[in-house]
Parts: sequence; structure tokens; C-alpha cells
Amino acid sequence: MNLTKVNPALSGSAAVKPQVAVGITAVGMYVPPKELSNSDFSNIYLTKEEEAFFGTDPNFATNKRRIAIDESAMDMAVKAALNALQDYDVDPESIDLVLFTSSCKDLSRLAPPIANYVQTQIGAVNANSFNIDCGFNGWLPAVTTGASFIASGFYKKVLVVTGETIISSMNSHDSETLFMGDGAGAIVLESVDKGNGLLAFHLMSKECLNAAGVSVTGGFGQYNNQNWEVKPYLYVAPESFGRDIPALEQYIPYSIEKSLKVIEKTTADVDCFVFGQQFYGLNVVWSKNLNVDYTKVHDTIGKYACMKCASIPVSLFDAVKQKKIKKGDLIAFGDQGANWSISSAIFKWCI
Repeated sequence: MNLTKVNPALSGSAAVKPQVAVGITAVGMYVPPKELSNSDFSNIYLTKEEEAFFGTDPNFATNKRRIAIDESAMDMAVKAALNALQDYDVDPESIDLVLFTSSCKDLSRLAPPIANYVQTQIGAVNANSFNIDCGFNGWLPAVTTGASFIASGFYKKVLVVTGETIISSMNSHDSETLFMGDGAGAIVLESVDKGNGLLAFHLMSKECLNAAGVSVTGGFGQYNNQNWEVKPYLYVAPESFGRDIPALEQYIPYSIEKSLKVIEKTTADVDCFVFGQQFYGLNVVWSKNLNVDYTKVHDTIGKYACMKCASIPVSLFDAVKQKKIKKGDLIAFGDQGANWSISSAIFKWCI
């Protein structure tokens, strides 16, 4: 990766140290059953630059991801939410707020909010619900929003949920499709014992439209045929790899270190790092720039690829299931969204 000198501060936003303890008390995930490998995608041509770019992952050829077939993002979100509630014995009637976030856009459901659908389907009859739109970086801002509502005393128990149908939202002739996958994740937030839960977070952003985003345009929405469609597609600008990756390599380490500093911790104190799983090469560079061994990074890229907003909750569930995250561990989260939106959060795991 290019080590070009960049200013890692997108804005002058400060890291926040919450005064009220709010933690994650349940976590769930759902991924669709159909699995794809890179060889299943038709007619993708890689330039030499892209081959070198993807070649930073030694397992790239065997990487898998899941694809949603006849399942919407909101249907998968319901399944992830129910997984969290059932696994941790949470009564849906005890939830008073449901927050939904996603980067993929469905023109058939621009309104009402998908959060309303999830709330109703899971039986959260005493809850309010609304969407939070922060693009690719929606997860951590939604989590910190939910924690803020609890800390204020407005709500007691918040469900944060996401669902992503990324593959059908990509032009499947573009090489970026080869590191995308579909899935959904959910967590429950509530008050916890002092010293646990969300210890710090940092959010920063700056407009940079020519990097990536979502726009209504034409492309090949189906991974295995030539059907041209016009709909909202995720895009990455062709020159973005060479131009923007050097900056992206710096943003997340900077944000995580800002969050750690306000609680007088360093990266050496962190037990596990969970990133947004953009692709293997970035995970490795982020760990190097944080000066941590890669064994401390929980990597799900080979199993699920990048699921945008769903990557962190799915990776978190996977890490807990594998006992890589245990009660009392210090967890650092970092994620990014195009154009740019960067987030980090530090949690002391309490379940």
C-alpha cells in the first residue's frame, strides 16, 4: 500500500467519553444461505492495478460471501434482530426504540422507514422506530445514537439493526463486487454497571463526492447474466484506489487512537479490534498503523466479505461465538464510509 503523507483529521471533531454506562447486552446476525466465490461472477475484468490491489489478500481466490436471493435487506434485518432477542432471552416488548441503518437503497421502499417494519415484525409493540442514514458508515453512528438516547434517560432499551443486499446493489461487472457480500446484524443496548459498555467514541466526516457513493444509474445488477438495469448502485470511482486508499489507511487508526486517548488507554490495552472488513489489505495496514499484531484483529473477510453496515455486527457476533471476545475484554471498533465518514468506538465487553 502507498504510504503517502496525509492529514488524518477530516475535521476538528473531538472524541467523546460518555458519563453514563451503556453497553451491548445482546448480539445477533443473519447471513443468507447461498454462498458465492469469486469465480461465480461473470465478465469481470481486472486491470493490472486491480490485480495488484486484490493480490494483497493471500486468500483472495478462495474468499466467499453470501448473496441474498429473494430476501430484502429488511427481511434479513428482522432475522438478525430475532436471533439477538432469542439467543439472549430479550422480551421484544421491553424494547422502546428500534434504529435501522443501511447503505443499500431500495426504490420500492424509500418510505415508510424500514425501522418501522422491523419493529412490527419482531413484536416491539412498545417501541418507537426510525432509520439513521450515514451511508456505508452507518453502524457505529447508529450505535452511539442509541447509547445517547439511553444515557439521556429518554429510552431504556434500544435495538440497533442493519441489513445489506450489497451484491444486487453493485454493477456486477465492476471489480469492486469481488469484495462485497450480503448479511444483517443486530445488537441490544441498555444501561450496564459503571466502567463497562461504551467507554469512548469518535466520529468525523468531510465531503468527498468523487470517491464513492450510491447513485441511480445503469449497470448489470445480476452477478451471473447480462441483464442491464437502472436502479441505485453503489459505486467506487475508477481512480479511487490509487488516490484515496493512502488517506483511508490513516483515518481509522487516527480515530481509534483519539477514542483511546480520552480514556487514557493505548492500543496495547485493547484485546480485540473489529474493523469494517473493507478488504484484507486495509485490515493489515490499519493494524500496522496502530502498531498491533494482526492476531488481535478479528477478520471475517474470507467467510463473508465486506457487508458495509452489517460487517461490524456480523464480525462481532462471530468473534463472541469463537470466544475471541470475552466478558471484561476491551474492544476497539473502527469503520469508514465513502466521501468521507469515519467512526471508532471503545467498549468494555460486559456479557
